[in-house]
Amino acid sequence: MASNKTNSGSAVATLFQGVGFLLAVLLVAHTVFVLFDFQPEGRLAQSVRQAAEPLALFFPGLVDAPTPELQILLDYGLAALFWMLLGGLLARIFG
Repeated sequence: MASNKTNSGSAVATLFQGVGFLLAVLLVAHTVFVLFDFQPEGRLAQSVRQAAEPLALFFPGLVDAPTPELQILLDYGLAALFWMLLGGLLARIFG
């Protein structure tokens, strides 16, 4: 049987999934910049940090890690995973 999905439904789903992906990319970029000491005083690193910190929500400090590197990975990695899952879930609901 043919599906009754419209183009607007799939466009909304794609939009939700794309936004979730872009937010996760920002968080991963911040993680990479911090772990590899990518010019923290540079404009790019500062802009990414300013965007990533509020997107991390409540995840920083949620899980205690023994090393600072692992703490950064957990804090921003869990937030990136959250945004990917939320974008996929919303795409599934509205798609």
